[in-house]
Amino acid sequence: MNKIILFSFVFLLFPIGNSFGAYQTELGDNIFVFVQSTVRNSDGTLVVYLESSKFTNLNGPALESFLDFEASRGNDPIIAIDGQNYQVIRRVQSQSFDSEGLVASTILSDNVDGKLTVLARFAHDGYPVISGDTLESMWTFIRPVS
Repeated sequence: MNKIILFSFVFLLFPIGNSFGAYQTELGDNIFVFVQSTVRNSDGTLVVYLESSKFTNLNGPALESFLDFEASRGNDPIIAIDGQNYQVIRRVQSQSFDSEGLVASTILSDNVDGKLTVLARFAHDGYPVISGDTLESMWTFIRPVS
């Protein structure tokens, strides 16, 4: 019984969301980020679906630069919510696996000044993959515009 009380007390002092340094993005922030990841096997059957708007390693300045570049490439819509205009930028990353492994995070990275830089990382419990599996991550970014 004392172990349960101690365990509960520890989670009151150190909530799970804060203990790993995760940042919850919300509409109205400088940038709202949402990612949906699906893994399908070689037959196309859905194996894993994950989504989140909570990230670690959220690199605001590098992410802003990335979004400025991405917005210059396409026709990303502007929407109005409660009188505020927002730009919606949606991009898809795909990856095929050629060996077995365990994926424990979904990462968006970019080449900044010749170095691979993490822009955002969604840490999760992980999922196993085998050769022939494919991962598709749809990243949605919403940022206020004037």
